[in-house]
Order: sequence, then structure tokens, then C-alpha cells
Amino acid sequence: MNVTQPPRIEIDDEDRVAAALASLQQARRSDLRVECVLTGERFDIEDFAIEDGGERLTLSLTAEGLPRERFDAGVRLHASLGVEALLFSGIAVQAFRIEQEPAALVIAKPARVHVSNKRESTRIRLVRGMRALVQLQVYEDRNPVDARLMDLSLGGCGIEIELRAGMLLRAGQDVFALFIEFPNGTRASLPATVRHVQLAERNGHAYVGFAFARRDDARRNGVVQWLREMEREIAFRAGHGSNHLIQPSRLFLGGTESRVSIRLDRQEHQPPTNNTPMVASLRRVAHVLGDTAIALRQERALPVERLYESADTLGRLLDENRAEFLYALCCLPEQPPVIQHCIAVAGRLADLVQSEDILASNRRDITVAALVHDLGNVLEAGPHTASTDPLITDPAHPTNSHTGLLAALGPAASWAAGGARRAVIERLNTPADALPEAPASVAVDLLTRAAYVVDMIDVMSRGVGDREPKAPLQIFRELYHASGEDDRRWVERYMKRHGLYPIGSLVHFSSGFLAWVLRLGDDGQPSRIRVVRDVGGQRRLNQILDRADFGQVGTIERPGLPQRFGVTPY
Repeated sequence: MNVTQPPRIEIDDEDRVAAALASLQQARRSDLRVECVLTGERFDIEDFAIEDGGERLTLSLTAEGLPRERFDAGVRLHASLGVEALLFSGIAVQAFRIEQEPAALVIAKPARVHVSNKRESTRIRLVRGMRALVQLQVYEDRNPVDARLMDLSLGGCGIEIELRAGMLLRAGQDVFALFIEFPNGTRASLPATVRHVQLAERNGHAYVGFAFARRDDARRNGVVQWLREMEREIAFRAGHGSNHLIQPSRLFLGGTESRVSIRLDRQEHQPPTNNTPMVASLRRVAHVLGDTAIALRQERALPVERLYESADTLGRLLDENRAEFLYALCCLPEQPPVIQHCIAVAGRLADLVQSEDILASNRRDITVAALVHDLGNVLEAGPHTASTDPLITDPAHPTNSHTGLLAALGPAASWAAGGARRAVIERLNTPADALPEAPASVAVDLLTRAAYVVDMIDVMSRGVGDREPKAPLQIFRELYHASGEDDRRWVERYMKRHGLYPIGSLVHFSSGFLAWVLRLGDDGQPSRIRVVRDVGGQRRLNQILDRADFGQVGTIERPGLPQRFGVTPY
């Protein structure tokens, strides 16, 4: 598929390059962005300064959590200046200071600038209040996924889409159809190719850049008209419409009742979230896992150092307050299910291995392996993967999902790390009949069994494929009776640490109240709960009770399934 590339004039004269940079400092709106040469990701520049007599620039940008090595291959700068679009290249990175906010990227003076007509390459971003719907149909036999249009140019567009869908796209991938629809009903389908994928600013979402394929004049003229209308709308919203010469664009007429608004409201709806400091820390771990999943799919280097920092975060939170930590593991609704699952397994496995000295000393390596244990599934996902499968598993490739992940992680730095990867990543993703008869060591055997129990309990509680979610007590019984003697020991240890009503599980009281378990007493029974529903009166509540006050809601009668009642622990 041929992708439209606007013609550019290359200038490598030092004085003219310096003059172009100086002009950007004078411009009020230059739409300056930095592009990572290695990945194609682009980031907004909040401010920049020309220093050392024009020999270097310091760029202030928001690039939360990015590793320094991401920019080692150099960067490019994109800007618009009047009627011209500018691309600065031949730029070496001198420093990337991520410890400050915003981050500071120090670069050498660009070697050249490429100049092209603004209409051909400028990117117009939708401002607050401007909304347009994108429906992305990746494969012919799949339903489109709703997304939000973020920016548009004659050569392509950028969209914000749920992370679960975005992290399965690959740079260079042709999509079956990309529909853009505006509030007034104007709608068109444009053939497109994925250009780059990165995490979006909004939690749990990805930003995907597309290049439009070469197309006929009618479609080209249609996009040109959209760009003109978007510029008109931006000018009107900026207050220039007061002179009665600039009117609002027809594209954005339709109001909150339009099909576009209704679908975008549904797509942009964020479930209520728990915003405690502990959940905020887990959200940062989820951010690293989202970046890891995207890097895997794009065949980029994985942020291994940040994965170890995430493992340290889980260990610290667990040691600080075990009860709050276990409850917080249930409070990441905006994340893709596979990331929720990986964090939950990592956190609970880090807790469980503390009961075995030989494993407790290697908790950090074990936690890292658990954090990524199912992310290999994103490598195998494609037309064959069921779109409704929350963990992105593929029955057609049951033995392959982990091999690419292990290769991408690189060589293990220690025996402990290698053993953790074998026990948690390889063995959880390999059919039992394909496993070697004898484990590599006693530690690997113990960890394999512990990881299997924790993984199965979480999978069974979520329900995967056509299997219904199950309550903890039912899971413990089924897993215990289906396991061999050695695995049963770990089921018993798990039950002893978590009780029959684990922290983060829903319980049904005799008086008809539903409550979440917040803490267990020394006897393993709930000692603190959050009452959220009166089933008989259909009242929603949010009342925390300690055991001394349980009489207000009766006695615990049985576990409850959250999916049945539509309640969440946050």
C-alpha cells in the first residue's frame, strides 16, 4: 500500500537552519513536537530554549515513565510556521532528564531542516469541545471498535483508543477500514496503515497514529475540506467569531444527542476508580505493563529496568500494609483485563512465596516474572484471537505465546531470575503434557506449583472464554480436588493466608446486604467490610463497618459474585 508523502525541500545550510529555529521562538503557535527516531512516537513540547549560542536546545515535554535509552538513536522535530511545515533532522540527544516535571530533553543543533507546504503535512488537533468519532475495523470479519479522533492531516490521523485494542496493533499494519464521523453526520471511510502506537495521556488508553493510503481526488478533497472546517471551528472557539466573519463549522453541529456524541460518551466513560495513594502506585505499575505490551507488539526493547522497579513497588506496598495492598489489587477497572490479571497474580504470588524461605529470598525476580507472565499473548494475537477473550489467549498457539516474551526479556542476569522465568512464564504457558518430567531444581518446582495455584485462582475468579466467574469457596474446592498432592499443599497455604472470604471478595449477609471484605482478623474471618448494596431495597451504600458492628447487617451467609449484582470494590 502506498502512503502519501508530501514533497519537501531539504536545507542543510547552518545559518538557515538556525534562522528557522529562531523563528519558532517568535511564533505564538508553532505546534512543536519531538519524534523518537527509534519508535516513531511523537510528544508535545511544552517549551524550549536555544542555548550555548545556538549549539543546543533544551525541550520541556511530558514523557512520563519513558526510559532514557528510548531516545538514544536520536530525534526529529516537527513544527508549523506560517504556511510551511518544518521537519528538523540530524539531531543527536545529549541528555534526557526524567527526574523533573516536565522532563527535559537536551539535543544538539539540528543538521538540516526539511520544508514542505503546510496544507500537505500540518496536523490539526481537535481542541476541547471538538469531537469526532473513529470506528476502527482492523479485520474484515470483526466489528469496528469506537475511538476518538485526536488530530488530522492530509496524510493521516491520530486516534485515542482503549489500550486493549491499541496494544494489539503493529506499525506497518494495514487495517480493513477506518471510519471518521463528525457530529453533523458527515462520514467517510479512509484506507489506512498503522504508523506508530504509544500510551495515551488518558489512563488505560493508547494513541495510534495512522497514515492514509494514496487515494482518489474525491477523498483527498474531502479531507482538505475537513481541515478547513476544523481550522474554522478552532478560530471560532478561540473567540475570533466575534467579528461575525468567522462562523462555527457545520461539521461539529449536532449537539449532545448526535450519534457521535452518544457513542463517544460511551467510549470515553470512565468507571469510578479508587484514588488512594496505594492504587495510584499500582496504576503506575500498570502504565509500565502497558508500555511493555506495546513494546512487545512493536518489537521494541522492553523496559526491563522499569519492570524491576515495578516489582520493588509491589514488594514495598505489600510490606507497608498487606490488607490495603490486596484490596488495591482489585481496583484497576480502567486497565485491560490481561494487565489486571498480571498485576493481581504478581501481588498475590509475592505474598504467598513469603511462606517459603527458599522463594522469599528471590521475591523480586519472581514478581517481575509474574508481572509479565501473560503479556506474551499479545505477540500471538491476530484474526484468530477471539475479540471477547479478556486475556487474549489463543487456543491455536498454546505453546508459543511465551517464547517471544522470553527472548525479548533478554538473558537472565542471575540464576534466580532464570529460574523465576522458567517457573512462572514458561511453565504457566506450556501444556502439562509438554513439560519436562523433572524440574531444574527444588526451588523451581516449588515456584511452579505456587504460581500455578495463584494463576488458576485469579483466572477462575474472572471467568475466561465461555466459563462463568466463580466465588472463592467454589474455586478452592474445585482446585483442591483437581490437584495432585504437591499442588494441594499450595492450595492449603493460599487458603490459610486468604481465608474462605479473601480480601477483595464480595460477601452476602443474612439481612440482604452485600459487602466487600477489607481486612481479615487473626482467625481468618472478615474483620472489616465495606457495605455497598441492600439487595432487597436496591439501595446503593458505602459504609465501612468493623466486626463489632457486623450485627447491623446480620451474619455472613455466603460469598457473592460481583458480576451478578453489578458492584465493584471501588
